[in-house]
Amino acid sequence: MNGTPAIVEQERLLAKGETVAWREGMDLRGWYPLYVERGDALTDAAMCWRELGETVFSDAFFVNTLARQPHEERRVCRTPLAALATMAKLGDGLAPDAFIFHVSRCGSTLLSQLLASLPQCIVMSEPPIIDSLLRLHHDGMAGSDSIALLRQAILALGQRRSGAETQHIIKLDCWHIHSLDLLRQAFPDTPCLFVYREPLAVLASHQRQRGPQMVPGMLHPAQLPLPAHRLAPGDLDGYAGLVLASLFDAALPHAAAGQLQLIHYKQLPDIVFSDVLTRLGIAPTPAQLQAMRARGGVHAKYGTAYQGDPPVAATSGLAAIAAQVQPGYLALEALRTGQ
Repeated sequence: MNGTPAIVEQERLLAKGETVAWREGMDLRGWYPLYVERGDALTDAAMCWRELGETVFSDAFFVNTLARQPHEERRVCRTPLAALATMAKLGDGLAPDAFIFHVSRCGSTLLSQLLASLPQCIVMSEPPIIDSLLRLHHDGMAGSDSIALLRQAILALGQRRSGAETQHIIKLDCWHIHSLDLLRQAFPDTPCLFVYREPLAVLASHQRQRGPQMVPGMLHPAQLPLPAHRLAPGDLDGYAGLVLASLFDAALPHAAAGQLQLIHYKQLPDIVFSDVLTRLGIAPTPAQLQAMRARGGVHAKYGTAYQGDPPVAATSGLAAIAAQVQPGYLALEALRTGQ
């Protein structure tokens, strides 16, 4: 299963631009892998790339930076999957210094945007190539091959363009917590963070504007394993509760094993300055710290002044769903607080 039609179409829209023919030995520095374009068989798959030119990854999401690139500068190339290995051998790509996992609508974008404000940090926020390669793995590519491709693609995302970059951070899609073991096989020494929030606040945000993971059938089923249920057709709030519970449950054993640093929404942005920067070996200048603190008061996704979330209507029906999700959340809280 390549992906749902909606996801496949979204990926193809990223590859709009002047087509550049690939040739053996082509220098792909400045090009970024977007997704795997499937053929009739896995052996027919190709890698789709975009050249970014002078456009810098500074937006809340990877795809937003692609959308910001001027149309006349957009160039696309399709290569064999093996081109990733050639790119990795150049040695220009930084290994990731952190993977940011999260439950969505919990401050993870704020965390990644604060780090992205630093010139020494390469921050890739939900790059679609990782999801594309994870789907390829679930569709039958040999494990050793898919792990190698994941590693090579992430190194390509971490290519140094200005020479000032010293750290590389990847913020993943929220459902990738279910694939943490695969990502750890690619980079076993990379620290992993997990950002989360009270279930009611997350569910209320998705009720206002649903992410794709909260709509049945939008994701590859192997990437979002859910228990059997008897939800009524169209019960999107109930489905969102199942998804959110699965994210908490998937994180818990990793957190208990010391493989995840837990970060609660209410700790942001202060924990970035008191803990995360030091943990990741980042030493901003005083001017950079001042700019980061100013950025912390702005909405991470929209760049406007952040006024907080609107109140949850008592008639929304979400309180009962949130109560069912609460045990997983409280288990993480007990680990984080030591209580």
